[in-house]
Amino acid sequence: MMTKFSKKYFNDVASIANTINLKQIEKLVLELSKIKKKGGRIFFIGVGGSAGNCSHAVNDFRKLCNIESYAPTDNVSCLLYTSDAADEEDS
Repeated sequence: MMTKFSKKYFNDVASIANTINLKQIEKLVLELSKIKKKGGRIFFIGVGGSAGNCSHAVNDFRKLCNIESYAPTDNVSCLLYTSDAADEEDS
C-alpha cells in the first residue's frame, strides 16, 4: 500500500520529468559528443556548494565519458596525476 507521501513524491517526480525538454537534452548530448571527438575539454565553475557539484561533474565526465574536464577550484595536480595513476594501477 502506497502512503500519501510516497504517492505525492512520485507524482511530483513524474510531473517534473515531464517538463524536461528532450530536444535540448539531445542537443547537449550531440555537443558533448563533438567535444569528445575533437579531444576538447570541459571546464566547470562553481562557488561554495556548487564548487562541490562541479568537482563531482569533473570526475563523472573524466571517468564515465572519457572527456578531459576540470574545475578550477579543485587541486589540479591531484586530479591529473594521483587519481588517474591510481585508476590505471587498478585496471
